[in-house]
Amino acid sequence: MIVLATTLLQFSLLAGGLVGAGVALTLAWLIPNRPHLGAFLDVLAAEPTPGTPLQAGAGPSALDRLGQRLLRHVPATMLPTADLDLLRLTPQSFLARRVVAGALGLSLATVVTAVMVAFGTRPPFIIPLLASLGLGLGASFLPSLDLKTRAAGRREEFGFAFGAYVDLVAMEHHSGVGARQAMEVAAEGGDSWMFERLAEELRRSRLNGQSPWDALEQLGDRIGLVDLTDFAAIMRLSGEEGGAIYDTLRARSATMRQTRLARGVAEANRTGERMSAVTALLAVVFMLLVGAPAILRFLAL
Repeated sequence: MIVLATTLLQFSLLAGGLVGAGVALTLAWLIPNRPHLGAFLDVLAAEPTPGTPLQAGAGPSALDRLGQRLLRHVPATMLPTADLDLLRLTPQSFLARRVVAGALGLSLATVVTAVMVAFGTRPPFIIPLLASLGLGLGASFLPSLDLKTRAAGRREEFGFAFGAYVDLVAMEHHSGVGARQAMEVAAEGGDSWMFERLAEELRRSRLNGQSPWDALEQLGDRIGLVDLTDFAAIMRLSGEEGGAIYDTLRARSATMRQTRLARGVAEANRTGERMSAVTALLAVVFMLLVGAPAILRFLAL
């Protein structure tokens, strides 16, 4: 009993020291300090991140401040900028979520070890240490996996909706409307996130004096959408060279729909094959259960 109490006291002191150190480091990250004048002027002169709308009157949260400090030490090449821009997320919030997830995974092993010690189990010190490091490192990758999954779903949604947008642009342009106006009117014809994003980029290009096809081509390169860059190249042919693009746009939209349909059929076939394999496995297990008594009696003879 005395040994258990001593062990609990030692572990409590160790856990308290770790928690205190973590809180102190977190406060050191979050408490704003006096910025350098040059860095402050650079922030003021920098353009806002594309695809991240500014909210008037809303100051940065604690997670944003933590992510901003982390962003200074993380190279831009290590960030999934295309997925972040597609989902309208800032690199600061992404880094802060990774740190919070890693801290939760790190603390989970500590809590489990404390419960085990309270019930009389004394694991070696190396096991809780390795478990904490492993869980913390593994949990820090969960936001990255979630971001990649959501971005893949968003790109799939874009592929289905973009074919309709291309058809709208083709019809507007065929009726005698200019290339820019056809793209803007078509973008205002839907209320999904894809139409809103295209309308926003087109309005920004008009204000900046930029051609709409260049703006959409840059957007497609930033968020990794090949269909958008191809569409921008077709619209450049009409806007700069005056070429007829109605048939080209209709053929392009038909190709995109056929590609999505073929991909859906392939996915359905793969799902059917997996279901067939599971059904065959269940049939084999059922046959073994039915024939097991007879096999056991035969072996007992």
